[in-house]
Amino acid sequence: MSDDASRADARPDTAQATSRPVPTRPPRPFSVMQSLLLSALIGTIIGGLAFQLGLGDTSFDRPGQVVLLFIDVAPVLWFAAAPIIMHALRWRAIDQRFRWLLVAAVAAAALSIAARLLITGEGVPGTLLDPFTAAFVVWIAAALQWTRTRVKRLAAGTDRGITVVGMALGFGVAAVGLALGTLRLVLVGPEVLPGAVPEASTASPTTALLIAATFAMIAGLFWLTDRTRNR
Repeated sequence: MSDDASRADARPDTAQATSRPVPTRPPRPFSVMQSLLLSALIGTIIGGLAFQLGLGDTSFDRPGQVVLLFIDVAPVLWFAAAPIIMHALRWRAIDQRFRWLLVAAVAAAALSIAARLLITGEGVPGTLLDPFTAAFVVWIAAALQWTRTRVKRLAAGTDRGITVVGMALGFGVAAVGLALGTLRLVLVGPEVLPGAVPEASTASPTTALLIAATFAMIAGLFWLTDRTRNR
């Protein structure tokens, strides 16, 4: 683990540390920034693919079409700015750095929304119900929460529950993506080629929304399990 973990807010109690030794752990291979960028990438992929599943578009005909799905203004700006912010604020507490990273995600999403509205001429519902505009903040918030939990628990000398927290956040991101794609399909219509006018779908969104609700409940169960075990 890098020196970022030593500056985390949560630290083991001094009294407990003097009364009983805390077992030392080998250094972790990933730094805080590497872990954050990897978890943000995974969260973005899960959210984007879940959005496509909720939209009913699960076929990719051309090579590289999956990669093109994730090339947008918001992720490009945020992934470029995140290492700069982490390096510039490396002397700050972990919560302060993550707060600025969340602000950067909001700014990137706002710029993406403005570009879609002013440059491409998309409508407001179609712009907001997009995986890399307003929902992009959700993907980044999930990555920040997982990384924050990992850093603080490793700084306290344990890695208990990190995987459970990751599962909870992963199912939560998938639930948001499914629900978002389903709402876009119903309210706006399927994604079409540039210049074509989409038509709202007449299919029932009940099944997809029930799946999203199930994923959300699974996420809640994982989160409750972690909270119960770490009280």
